[in-house]
Amino acid sequence: MKYIKIVLKILLFIFLLAIIASFVTKSIVIDTFSQEILSKKISGYLLDEIFYDINTNNLGIIESNIKNSKITQKITSKFIFTITQNIVKNENKKLNIEDEIKLLISKCLPNSLSNEKLQNIKENVSEQIINIQERLQDNLLYSFGNNYLIILKIYSIITDIYFRVITIALLFIDVIILCILEKYNILSSIKNISLITTVFMLMLLILINLLTNFIDQRLAGGWLQQINTDALVISIVIGIIISILLMITNKIINYKIKEKNITKLI
Repeated sequence: MKYIKIVLKILLFIFLLAIIASFVTKSIVIDTFSQEILSKKISGYLLDEIFYDINTNNLGIIESNIKNSKITQKITSKFIFTITQNIVKNENKKLNIEDEIKLLISKCLPNSLSNEKLQNIKENVSEQIINIQERLQDNLLYSFGNNYLIILKIYSIITDIYFRVITIALLFIDVIILCILEKYNILSSIKNISLITTVFMLMLLILINLLTNFIDQRLAGGWLQQINTDALVISIVIGIIISILLMITNKIINYKIKEKNITKLI
């Protein structure tokens, strides 16, 4: 029974780490690629199209709005998904972002532009981004070899919806079995696992920051200035809060149990 509990706790740690990695990895990749690469390309193309049609004092504001827009992140998500699917699964998906570009234009560009001008901007910018996607897709394996294919396969697997559903289901089953076996000690076990997972993520955050230049030069071809680790930082903060709450709850429950046992003895 003791060894079963140990195996279940190890599996709980693995499942918990896997589901966190699934969401955090996707967020890091999309946020980083969006802010450091694609948002700059999109804003550059858009500003080139409207440079002579607006007050130059507003260019900085427009550029900032494009960079921080959720629509830009959605475009990035579709951009990365298309490349991943085409390379990993040897498909030939076409990147369709015209609706997103149209929405981005309506949100970020001035209303004074004519409909014809806006239509031309949408078509030109969409075409430019699609060209980037196709060039990147064609050159990715050629430039970086099979290492990139392995990375893309891992990314595709851990961010897949089926992977998340299966992992969450296994996590839930694991916790139920542990609850049956450990009863009152389950909170203490989950607290320890949560704390270990949080420490592991903290070490990962430090490692990413230390290896930023290496990742930039060896995996990103010098495109990145920094890696956006906001999602990982948020996960660490949540992990610390959950660990503290579990610790407090566990102490309260243990105190209640001791108090109840003392009352019975009296």
